[in-house]
Amino acid sequence: MFLKARAPGAAARGGASLSYIGAETSVTGDIASESEIHLDGKVTGDVRCAALTLGATGEVRGNVKAGEARLAGLIDGAVDAGALMLEATARITGDVVYESLSVAAGAEVEGRFRRRRGEGEGPAARPIEAAKPRRRSEAPAPLFGDDAPTAEAAE
Repeated sequence: MFLKARAPGAAARGGASLSYIGAETSVTGDIASESEIHLDGKVTGDVRCAALTLGATGEVRGNVKAGEARLAGLIDGAVDAGALMLEATARITGDVVYESLSVAAGAEVEGRFRRRRGEGEGPAARPIEAAKPRRRSEAPAPLFGDDAPTAEAAE
């Protein structure tokens, strides 16, 4: 059954609310919400929301896009989340895109993980250039001071 209730402190967050889909409920079609969804039932379709809590009995047969997601159930589709927490009972069949990730021992993912850089993070890391190999005849550079290497050091 659907239950829509005010989340604690909702007035301070501009009227945010929580939608609950119980274990006895099956939904066919996409679900979209600008607030939080707690899902213990089954959804055949895509789920898009600000925050998703998928209980151990919850199933989504479609794609999930959420600002935050705590997953303990089954997802047969792709997951795109800012902050993603996979509980030990989570099972995902599909690719996962995230900004921050937490995976409990026992969680199963059949797909690829890709980290998305959040706004405000620096540019992508530059590739490390390989050091040029030294010739045998070249003496190593001194560690301290400006002393030139001696002939003895070169041997």
